[in-house]
Amino acid sequence: MAFNIKELISEADRCVACGLCLPHCPTYRKTGSEADSPRGRIQLMRAVAQDILPNNDRFKEHIDLCLNCRSCETACPNNVNYGALVDTTRALFIPKKSVWLTLAKPFIRHRYLTYSLSWGIWLAQKFKLNSLMQQVIPVAKLIPNIEKPTSWKPLYLASSDASASNKKGAVSLFLGCTTSALDSQTLSASIYVLNKLGFDVHIPAQQTCCGGIARQMGDAEEAAKLVDLNAASFDESMPILTTASGCGTGLNDYLPQHKVQDISAFLMACDWTNVQIKSLAERIYVQDPCSLRNGQKTHQTVYQLLKKIPNADIQALPGNSQCCGGAGAYMLTQNDMANSLREDKIAIIKANNVVILATSNIGCSLQIASGLREQHLNVSVLHPIQIIARQMGLA
Repeated sequence: MAFNIKELISEADRCVACGLCLPHCPTYRKTGSEADSPRGRIQLMRAVAQDILPNNDRFKEHIDLCLNCRSCETACPNNVNYGALVDTTRALFIPKKSVWLTLAKPFIRHRYLTYSLSWGIWLAQKFKLNSLMQQVIPVAKLIPNIEKPTSWKPLYLASSDASASNKKGAVSLFLGCTTSALDSQTLSASIYVLNKLGFDVHIPAQQTCCGGIARQMGDAEEAAKLVDLNAASFDESMPILTTASGCGTGLNDYLPQHKVQDISAFLMACDWTNVQIKSLAERIYVQDPCSLRNGQKTHQTVYQLLKKIPNADIQALPGNSQCCGGAGAYMLTQNDMANSLREDKIAIIKANNVVILATSNIGCSLQIASGLREQHLNVSVLHPIQIIARQMGLA
């Protein structure tokens, strides 16, 4: 949801400045500055909205440094909607305008352009042009090795080995712009598992980006257009399943009329009778994305899902309450803070000798995996649905 200025001031007034949020804020823990804490930022937002303080560069710096991880919301005794406050503030006072954002808009909005871009990335990797690609576009260092791009069909019917009596119904799968371009394995695994459990999977052709990146950049108009396109694309009577928790949180916030669920939460409500899952005698650490832990509050379903694997030892990654620094476009726009937070995660991964790391958000996966590659650490970073699908027989 988003506010107008009057609503922003009213919501900000609900903050009692108790300070319980401070130890939960990643940026405050790093800088120690009150202006980089949730309650400090709320005071700044209200003061700018009331014309008490100027909307200057210092104000923008403090708001831009916010990850909007919403960890503060979990500690707030007054349930202040901090996420909506930040979204509104960025839209009203800090809209970003740049050549790169203008060029990126069509690729984010139109899936056929995202599909074309993924072909370019795949070919560059196939012909060993990664170094050249990273020299031309430094952000390319975040891109993992990707599978050959997939042209998604509009419908994937439940597996033929699921009898008519076992057909459970139908769901829609949200592709997302980044996930469809860089993580087709997770989407393929999702379709495989859902089909095995007796669900037909619909993939609406006109679906688009969730709007999260535009919203983060303060482009409320573009974000609203993307929300409207998705609202028109999906059948309200059918659950919309997301594999990227960041997308799921945004869709839940701005598409409330639809039944949006993280795929792990949906699967834990399904009937798993007679489903064969192969044993895996490995320790799997789980990294909780902020958007799943603080936004959707369904992170425990990931552990429950992975515990269906016989002999697997499922453990929470220590320090899960702190953000990894991914946070959508944050890893690009706030490189220093993002890298500092990422280093904390990498240190924990090294200290615990992690071999398999499960995470439910593409942003976290890209952020952490790029740090692991830089330090030449051999850790498999996988979506939980990929792990489950492999143990169910997906090649």
